[in-house]
Amino acid sequence: MSWLIKCGNAKCGRDSRANNIIDLISSHRNKDGWFICQHCRMCGYIFKKFDLQEAGKTWEPFLRGIIMLGTPGRTYQPFIFLVSYRASGPANNVWFSYYKDLRASGGRLKLGYGPGGPPVLDHGNILRLIRRLRQIGCLSGVSIRRTLK
Repeated sequence: MSWLIKCGNAKCGRDSRANNIIDLISSHRNKDGWFICQHCRMCGYIFKKFDLQEAGKTWEPFLRGIIMLGTPGRTYQPFIFLVSYRASGPANNVWFSYYKDLRASGGRLKLGYGPGGPPVLDHGNILRLIRRLRQIGCLSGVSIRRTLK
């Protein structure tokens, strides 16, 4: 499954393409995890559209980046997509997902969001996720402190 990354820079406007989830994660993000255009290196997004079970209803998220939650080198890699409902502005939502890469042992690369179920995270991963969301500006220290009172 390839991923089409739309450039958010109006002066560039070119698309980039990642061949699979591993290529997307390793070659199409900046140091903070935001998707970037391969031409101008500015932030971009991936638009998705999913039909819902309700007749005529769709879910149309803009995937803006990825934060990895797993241990590098392991087969099973949980992560979150940073999600918004517009191409620009804050990414105020997270979508839990994972991939599992068994290609080295004759298997396949599987992306799991949906029938495979969500990833399972330990408490350390949840705390690291909150810290990372604060570092990249998706959560504020004030909102975290208010929540924990």
